[in-house]
Amino acid sequence: MSAPNAGKSDKPERHDKPDQHDKCDEPGKHRTSSRRSARRAAVLAAAAAFTALVATSLISDQTPATAGPSTTAADDGGNTFYTTDEEVVGLLEQTAPLNQKEAIRGYPALGQDPRGVTLDAVEQSYPLDQAIRDVKDRLGSGFDFEPGVEVVDSPDVRRNSSDDLEPWLGGGMSAKHYCGMDDSNGTDCGFVGVLDQKYPTVQSTAEVTGRAKLTYRTQATVGRDTSQTKGWSAGGKVSTTFKPEAPGPDAGGEFNFSYSESTTTTNRWTSMVEQDTEIDVPDSSVGWLDGRANGGWYTGYIVYKINLTPADGAPKQKIVAIPARVLIQAPGKSAPMTWVKRDSEK
Repeated sequence: MSAPNAGKSDKPERHDKPDQHDKCDEPGKHRTSSRRSARRAAVLAAAAAFTALVATSLISDQTPATAGPSTTAADDGGNTFYTTDEEVVGLLEQTAPLNQKEAIRGYPALGQDPRGVTLDAVEQSYPLDQAIRDVKDRLGSGFDFEPGVEVVDSPDVRRNSSDDLEPWLGGGMSAKHYCGMDDSNGTDCGFVGVLDQKYPTVQSTAEVTGRAKLTYRTQATVGRDTSQTKGWSAGGKVSTTFKPEAPGPDAGGEFNFSYSESTTTTNRWTSMVEQDTEIDVPDSSVGWLDGRANGGWYTGYIVYKINLTPADGAPKQKIVAIPARVLIQAPGKSAPMTWVKRDSEK
């Protein structure tokens, strides 16, 4: 490279005023020779080539873990969309991880699947003998049998979720009612289960064709309900509302879902303030908002131990197992749900 003063006079130039360089009509100011132009062009070309080389190196070294939450999700102006359920699950596995097994202290008064399950269906993924062992490991010594008391009909295994009446007590008393009784009755209740569905969709907006912009107003509140559990806050209810701003249909109304808290919960869900969620749907796609629970469905057994002392007989005891499916929160997540932007090709 040439010396800085190459091609200039030995006599130093005077710069008495800082703004003289801006006066192009003065002699000796802003002189640009063809040699200087060529040298500047060469420097700029070299800098551009170096920048391209560095960018190429960074891109080639980027691993899938650092490339972003999804390698196939569309990105339009900073709004990331997910096309497949697998992409959504992959995102939530990082932000709201779930345990493969969970247990609940007390009766799962909230979050049960109203459709119920059968014993045969549960045993395919969670054998009863393993569940009984897990009860004592995860729910404590309250499920141990008392020495000297006769064990009768144990385990008392029910065939489906609706078979929850307790024949020892009569009067049509259900397991839910029995587990909500005072501790002095000697009841010990809980739930053990294995994960069978991660992050279920609890509500979705209507689909819109892009390009479009929609703003959905949502509000979620969590209310505690412990009146039918024994000494344990078993979960809460989440309410959401949709009020989309034009354009687009009004999804309207209020939607509720409930959940249970596991023994491993470290962050309880709390109330959420009203918030606006904006979705920009790009061209050539159909977009919507997918509301996912930060939790999972677990299939397993509602279990309780019952002690009975008949007026005309000896004391007896047993453990009851009722098939059930329960929605349980992610143990370390304090927000009840995640809104995910979704799209599909037209």
